[in-house]
Amino acid sequence: MAFRDLLSLVSQASSKPAMGVLARIEPWVQAARPLAFPMIFIPLLMGQAFAFDAHGQFSGMSLLYTALFGVLFQIYLLYTNDHADEAIDKTSKQHWLSGGSRVLPEGKLRGADLLVGSRIAFALMLGLTFYLVVDHNRPWLPVGMALAVVLCWANNRHPLRLSYRGHGEVLQGLGCGVLLPLIGFYMQTGSLQQFPWSALVPLFLVFYAGNIITALPDYRSDRTGGKHTYPVRYGELTARVSALLLLAVAYISSVFAFPTTSPSRLAIVVIPACLVLIAIAGSGVLRNADVAEFSVCKSFVNWTSASQAWFLCAWIGVLFVGSSL
Repeated sequence: MAFRDLLSLVSQASSKPAMGVLARIEPWVQAARPLAFPMIFIPLLMGQAFAFDAHGQFSGMSLLYTALFGVLFQIYLLYTNDHADEAIDKTSKQHWLSGGSRVLPEGKLRGADLLVGSRIAFALMLGLTFYLVVDHNRPWLPVGMALAVVLCWANNRHPLRLSYRGHGEVLQGLGCGVLLPLIGFYMQTGSLQQFPWSALVPLFLVFYAGNIITALPDYRSDRTGGKHTYPVRYGELTARVSALLLLAVAYISSVFAFPTTSPSRLAIVVIPACLVLIAIAGSGVLRNADVAEFSVCKSFVNWTSASQAWFLCAWIGVLFVGSSL
């Protein structure tokens, strides 16, 4: 055997264990849906930006702990949701944006596996929370964590199961639009003094509308499976119109959330986001975006999501940049 062939065999043998580990990890990463992390991290970062705007100080370590908290909460939330939605996800034909991570319908993991994974994530999140209580003087953080877990369970678990019985969009508005910004602010400052409470109104509306928007691609499977999302309760067109109106109210009301902020800073945030909504409302996308025309449905979801993303990220940006704009 040539020396080159021997090296090749050794290389292949040594790579097999690593490839085996990666193959075992991949379904867990898929179930955690890393691309969905902005849904958790952006509202946490918004709270950190509010803290900087109010106090003029910022700790990178606090941001790191906040991000780690967000990762663990996302894993707990999504593993729990996938387990609860296993039956309905198996009927979903449109596997884009929502409809679960697909690890259960594809047989990559079992429901029991995800439950174990969610409990591990919960334990790690609990450990991080109490470390921050003891070492970083955050005594009220366990309350924030407990509320986050309660909202998670109320979404898909008995006895409330609000995403099935209706009004899951309220939970998303409260969780992402209210609770996570409060946690982000508290993680940075250790208190809620000078928190801009009026800012929670537009944030609640943005994430309430976001739940409506992301439910649109799952309209058929949700209706068949008895999941009473906003589009199922009121119809696809009404859901799209409602989402646009809610976003418009959110964007405009943000102007009153910071009455002392300069108009030029607010214009950077609000005007581009509103222009996207106006363009959608004036186009055929709004009228023809039923899930039966899936490419048009995707276009509606993409454009409205881009509007939300710009609004939130630009708002965070002007809060951090401050008076230099």
